[in-house]
Amino acid sequence: MKIPEIIKTGFVNSAPWLLVLVFLSYAGAEINSRINSAEHAYPRAVVSYGLANAKTDDELITTVETWKRDAWGAQIGALRVLCEKDRDYVNSLGGNDVGARICRITK
Repeated sequence: MKIPEIIKTGFVNSAPWLLVLVFLSYAGAEINSRINSAEHAYPRAVVSYGLANAKTDDELITTVETWKRDAWGAQIGALRVLCEKDRDYVNSLGGNDVGARICRITK
């Protein structure tokens, strides 16, 4: 079966535009991915620096309770952002149920 001439011509003429659309779609997805990962970089840095000395889950919870009691705004604000937008990171800070306890404390 022979491909009609109009289909061949249409494909050849539109191929560069299709490549441009594919590239723009890929570039947009890549930029969006980088923005999303950078969005939580500062809150993660604040929390990880503040919790560097907490070795156990109890020390971690005690540190967060101290931040809350003493109104440490940067740390509590960072934890609130992470609890809302990046819960997996908060859950990774400690063992079972620590993420839920931290988020409950910071509310």
